[in-house]
Amino acid sequence: MHVLEQKIFYLFQFIPLSPGAVLPWVITLAFGYICWRFGRRITHDSQEVSQYWLEYIYESLEDLVCTIVGEHHKKQLLPVLATCFIYVFSSNLLGLVPGLKSPTSLFSNCLGMALIVFVYTFYLGIRAHGFGYIKHFTGDIWWMAPLMLPIHIVGEISRPISLTLRLFGNIMGEDTVILVLTVALFPLLVPVPMLLMAIFTSMLQALVFTILTGVYLSGALSEGH
Repeated sequence: MHVLEQKIFYLFQFIPLSPGAVLPWVITLAFGYICWRFGRRITHDSQEVSQYWLEYIYESLEDLVCTIVGEHHKKQLLPVLATCFIYVFSSNLLGLVPGLKSPTSLFSNCLGMALIVFVYTFYLGIRAHGFGYIKHFTGDIWWMAPLMLPIHIVGEISRPISLTLRLFGNIMGEDTVILVLTVALFPLLVPVPMLLMAIFTSMLQALVFTILTGVYLSGALSEGH
C-alpha cells in the first residue's frame, strides 16, 4: 500500500491542481450535472419551478444569440454561444465568493478560451466554404494579395489577443479592488455597492465575450466568403 501511495503522489505532481486549474472543471461538472439532473424531469405539462426557470434561461439565451448572429445562424451557434456566456459569467462570479478566485482572472484560462474561439472560427469557415475560405485573406484583387495578406493575418491574430486581454484585465482588476476593499480597508464591513457593481460587470464582460465570439463565428459562416 505504501508503494501505491508513492506512485499516486508521483503522478499528481504533474497535474496542475491550483485553484485556477481546478475551478473551471468544477464549473463544467456542476453545470453538466444540473442539465442532466433537471433535463430528465422535463415534460410538456410540468408545473415545476425548476423547469420554469430552465425554460426562461434557455429562451433568454436564445433571444440573445438571435440578436447577435441572426435567425439564420441561431440554431447552429446557440450551443456554443450559450455555453460561452454561462461559463464566463459563472467564472467571473466565483471571485465574489470569499476564499475563491475567478478563473477568468488568470491569463492562461482567458487565453485558452480565446484560442478555442479562434480555432473554432476557422473550423466553421472551412466546413462551410471549403478551403476557399482561406482565399479571403488575399482579397478579391489578386495583385493586392501581398498587401492584403499581412493585414488580414494581423487582424485574425488580434482577435484572440483582444478577447484575452479584455476579459483578463477587467476581471483581474475587479478581483483586486474587491480584495483590497474587503481585506485591507474594510475588514469588518463588506462593501455591498462594490459587490453589486462586480455582479453587473461580471455579466457585462460575459456578454461582451459572447457578442464578439458570435460576430467572429457568424462572419466565418456568412456567404460573403
